[in-house]
Amino acid sequence: MDSSGRHAANAAIALRAVVVDDHLIVLDGLRRLIETVPGWEVVATCERATDALQVLSERGADIVVADLRMPHMDGLEFIRRVRSAHRQQIAIVILTADIGDDQVAEAIRLGVNGIVLKEQAPDTLLDCMNVVASGKTYFQDQALKSAIERIRAQEAVETRGVDLLTQREIEVSRLAASGIRSKEIGARLGISPGTVKLHLHSIYSKLGISTRVELANLANRLPKSPL
Repeated sequence: MDSSGRHAANAAIALRAVVVDDHLIVLDGLRRLIETVPGWEVVATCERATDALQVLSERGADIVVADLRMPHMDGLEFIRRVRSAHRQQIAIVILTADIGDDQVAEAIRLGVNGIVLKEQAPDTLLDCMNVVASGKTYFQDQALKSAIERIRAQEAVETRGVDLLTQREIEVSRLAASGIRSKEIGARLGISPGTVKLHLHSIYSKLGISTRVELANLANRLPKSPL
C-alpha cells in the first residue's frame, strides 16, 4: 500500500484509534492496516465492547472503529454508551459485513461519523478514517446512500404527518408513546377510553403507523404539549 500518496497528509495527524471486533484475525489485520499510515496509532484492539469502553475511559482515543455484531454487547449499544460517556468527542466508524436500514437509521441518530462495509477495499477504511478525523462524515457506498435516502424520505413523510396532528392528538400521542394505557390517558385528559382509542386511530392514520411501538419511535418529533 502506498502510504506516501493519498494519505500523506495524515503524517502530521496524531490519530489514536481503538478497534473493536470479536475476531482476532480481523483485529490484527486492522491494526497492521491502520499503522501503515504515518502518525496513526492503534491504542488498543478489543474483542469485547466492554473492554473497549474501559480503554476509552482510561486512555481515551480520537476514533473508534467497531463491528456491529459482537457477543454480549452489540455495536449499536456500544456506540450508544460511547456517545453517552464521551458525547461527540470521539469519531465513530462502523466496519461491518452488512447493515440494515433500521441499523443505519439508528447509527445516524447516534451520531456515527462513517460506515464502511467489509467487502470494500482496505484503502476505503483509511479514507473514511481520514475524513471523519477532519470532522466530516463518510457514507460512500451506494447501498448505504440508498438506505439513507429511504430513511430521509420516510422521516419526511412522518414529519408531515406530525404537522397534521391536533393539539389533543399530540397530548394523546405523548402519553401513549410513554407506555400509558388508554384508560389512564383518558383519566388524565378528562375523556373516555373510547375517545382515546378514536384519537389513536386518527393519529396512526396520519402518521402511517399501526402500533404504539412505532409511535414511541416518533415521540421525539412530537411538539411539546401543555399537559
